[in-house]
Amino acid sequence: MLTRLHDAVESLLSRSAGEGDRVLSPLPGVIVSTTRRARMPSHALYRPALGVVVQGAKQVLAGRRSLDYRAGQGLVTGIAMPATGRVLTASRAQPFMGVSIELDTGVLQQVLAGLDPGPSALAAASGLSVHTLPAPLLDCVARIVEAVRIDDAAAVLVPTLLRELSYWLLTGPTGPEVAAMARPEGTLHRIAEAVVHLRRHFRQPLQVESLAAASNMSVSLFYRRFRAVTGVSPLQFQKQLRLLEARRLLETQAVNVTSAALAVGYESLSQFSREYQRCFGHSARESLQGSALSVD
Repeated sequence: MLTRLHDAVESLLSRSAGEGDRVLSPLPGVIVSTTRRARMPSHALYRPALGVVVQGAKQVLAGRRSLDYRAGQGLVTGIAMPATGRVLTASRAQPFMGVSIELDTGVLQQVLAGLDPGPSALAAASGLSVHTLPAPLLDCVARIVEAVRIDDAAAVLVPTLLRELSYWLLTGPTGPEVAAMARPEGTLHRIAEAVVHLRRHFRQPLQVESLAAASNMSVSLFYRRFRAVTGVSPLQFQKQLRLLEARRLLETQAVNVTSAALAVGYESLSQFSREYQRCFGHSARESLQGSALSVD
């Protein structure tokens, strides 16, 4: 079934303009990407999704956790979280190819409710996990890619295929991790709710006590569970959200470094500059200059 998915992705990419590195989003929540070279680490906000390597290999880092996955394997991201990804294996002869499909918790819950018995949610589910994907799931991903190539078919077929994808995720080796996303009483879901709050209020001072209380946990338990799921502490998570937003402002908005730092909640410009350099490997000013060069 990986052959069918490979052919579907290759066919979709062949219809796009240009060669080399490309990122296509033929439908909201569906991303197809390719590159002919290994890539430097790239920081981004990962959303709940299934990321499938079709050809090549990739690595994702979250805190101290490092996960590698190759063709036929997939990364399940259980909650929205900052992480660093990079392509490990790619060449002109065999470029890296990957597909990412966002997961809808509501659809997962509907499908899970129809399973008897459903998979047991993994009590210690993490925000990121890698799995070897079974043939029916790979075939479903291939049919999603094939459907998005046909304009009048995508709107009709893709919603049904996404529901089928949820079924294969819940009934296959990914089942316990994915079920943890769908069960509102589980730890993963409660940490996901805390993450939603952090994403909405990352500019404000961190109130861990309030997050812990809203999650129905003690502060110490909340810290442990949050780090187990995301790989970082709540404060580090907030810091990464601030830095990612600052980078976006510098690269896409007409703001200077000081304005970007203040806009995301930093009071100290020197602290912002140090942490930006440490996170992205270059200064905030270089991001601003790179944006100006790209516009010219």
